[in-house]
Amino acid sequence: MAARVRADKDRAMGFRWQHYHTVWLWLFLAWMFCYIDRSLTGPVVSWMIGHNVAFLSDAPMPHALGGLIDGMFFAGYMLTQFPAGYLGDKYGRKVMIVLSTALASITTLITGLARSLVAFVAARVLTGLVEGAYYSNDRALLTSVTPERVRGLAQGVIFAGLAVGLTVATVATPVMLDAFASWWGAESSWFLPFIIFAVPTALVALGVWKFVRDPHGGSGYLRPLSRLLAICAVFLAAIMAAFYLTLDLRLGDVAQAAVVLAVAGVLIAVIYVFLGAKSSAVLKDRNLVLMYVSAIPILYTLWFFGFWALLLVSESASLGISGAALYAGFFGVANVAGYPLGGRIYDRARARGGARTRPYVLLCSAVAALVLLLGAYLHLGGADRLVLGVLIFAIGVPFAAMQTVHMTLTADLAPLGSMGQAFGMWNLVAEIGALLSPVVSGALRDLTGGWAAPAVLNGALLLISAALVRSVRRKNN
Repeated sequence: MAARVRADKDRAMGFRWQHYHTVWLWLFLAWMFCYIDRSLTGPVVSWMIGHNVAFLSDAPMPHALGGLIDGMFFAGYMLTQFPAGYLGDKYGRKVMIVLSTALASITTLITGLARSLVAFVAARVLTGLVEGAYYSNDRALLTSVTPERVRGLAQGVIFAGLAVGLTVATVATPVMLDAFASWWGAESSWFLPFIIFAVPTALVALGVWKFVRDPHGGSGYLRPLSRLLAICAVFLAAIMAAFYLTLDLRLGDVAQAAVVLAVAGVLIAVIYVFLGAKSSAVLKDRNLVLMYVSAIPILYTLWFFGFWALLLVSESASLGISGAALYAGFFGVANVAGYPLGGRIYDRARARGGARTRPYVLLCSAVAALVLLLGAYLHLGGADRLVLGVLIFAIGVPFAAMQTVHMTLTADLAPLGSMGQAFGMWNLVAEIGALLSPVVSGALRDLTGGWAAPAVLNGALLLISAALVRSVRRKNN
């Protein structure tokens, strides 16, 4: 009787739990823990710099090196985007999500076991490669199971898991490291967060396997696993060869990132040469290409704040790493509210039948103005921790909203049968921003002695993104 009353109440309120809500829940959790795994690098590296730990202690430009380490993760992450989307369209999106999440738990554990710079970089690259199989298949599965009227909300709700993971990694990691260091010393404790967070990631992979249904089915796990591992092995060898080459040539950190970026450029060229005709609806559509390129500043912004917010607040306000974590964490907290908000904004714009690009252009322009305001405040010597926290929060809400709008607009523009490839290309191109952001921002910080110049560059890139999306031309867009 009680169950019937609850069901009647749900119907009266217009809500009943559907399987797509179950998909939302597990994809939210997968995003949360995968993002913790990838976001650990920023606070761990910041903590290492602050405590003169291990292989960062003697680096002449530690901020640039720290950014390069995170850039290596995104080098791996971006290279598997399109191939994994292709595998997901062929073998099943759920299959690839389970494999990506399970392998991410293993490679995060391996990161915690690394004891040299090269081993640490290789483990981060490998983590990026396996996590690169997630995004394109997550977006495709979510789009295929969710009714169109709430598709924007779905994108936002799931991506709120990203924000929660980023917040947990930013706020909790320095506290954990301080506690561990008081017991075992700084040199013996930095790796423990990687080992600890690998466990729940594995449990989430098991939950997705058990509770999520893919309407397009799947063809087993062994064959896509073998193909994914083969792809990862090739790209790992290519990235580490480029990394070793740059070390032998004694190139700077920015030059090293440029070499890795060139590897990604070669991959994009190969995709267009060999799949240009077969996947022309995804690769040669003008609107989609504009969406891919305009996503670069989105990921650049995400990882400027996701990687460097902790040190930005710590150094600007003369706070310790743990003290700055609360204020830097405001970005992730703001994202939790912003991602679903962006979904609601887009769904309402779709329902009204107006120009669907307008919400992104307005939101992106607002974020650009706020980031430039942050840069001006830092340039003028602003150092108040509360002001920095408020600005970071104010940036985080519309930023997350604009990212949701951008992804949902891309989903509306892409062919349903090639959704995995479309989002794979979206993230492959967008991750150029994530690859460059940590190292370029860190290098600018080392060269200028402050965070104003990195913020101004970030704001300028966002204005370019708004202009590109404004150029999308299609009915109701």
